[in-house]
Amino acid sequence: MKPDYGIDAPGVRRGMSTAGLAGTAVMASAAIVAWSTTATPRALAVLVVVLAGIIGAYGLGMAAYMTYGSRLGKLRTRERLLDLVGELAPWSGNELVLDVGCGRGLMMVGAARRLTTGKAVGIDLWRSEDQTDNVADAALENARREGVLGRTKVETGDARALPFVDASFDVVLSHWVVHNIPDRTRALDEMLRVLKPGGVLVLADIAHHSDYQKYLVARGLSDIRALTGGLEAKIIGALSGGSFRPQALVGRRP
Repeated sequence: MKPDYGIDAPGVRRGMSTAGLAGTAVMASAAIVAWSTTATPRALAVLVVVLAGIIGAYGLGMAAYMTYGSRLGKLRTRERLLDLVGELAPWSGNELVLDVGCGRGLMMVGAARRLTTGKAVGIDLWRSEDQTDNVADAALENARREGVLGRTKVETGDARALPFVDASFDVVLSHWVVHNIPDRTRALDEMLRVLKPGGVLVLADIAHHSDYQKYLVARGLSDIRALTGGLEAKIIGALSGGSFRPQALVGRRP
């Protein structure tokens, strides 16, 4: 069976789908009115058709994009991010990797696929509002389906108080998590705390990228590389009013 990494922000996707379907239904009803009524009501009905059509197209379009991102887009991004890790510190296979907010195991499993004797650890609070069926067993099942169960481990914990000693991981990963945390800088501090000197941090998120970069530079992270998402991220960022612009930072701790 193929791995299933779930739908991200399922409530938002559901809301977009509902708005899209409602807009489409209103547009169809108004179109019938515009076709069958007199001049003055027809003008108003045409206006409703246009406005409802925009809402319908926007809602269904965003829902479709979120489905694509959850099912295909993030798998491609995962490999690009892990390739960037290798450019900064070539994978040896014996790394100890931490995936903060691992959810159903996307980054944890991807890292484990590059390991031989190493271990990929995932930690999460397992909130279903962040991802569909977000439970520890789902992450382990995906690890099993991708053939890396023996190189993975999951724990329950808060990104703001990671239950690990200082400088214990060669690579620390976080994918679309930190924007959900009220005290984001505390989470970043914890990730840097558990990262070994010379280790690599991957921070992918949908917002706050410039703030993250300034903070990480101030904390001494070096050789920071940005994965901007290109034209796709710019378009979806504009359509979402700047609230959804997937980008990533990859840097090395001195």
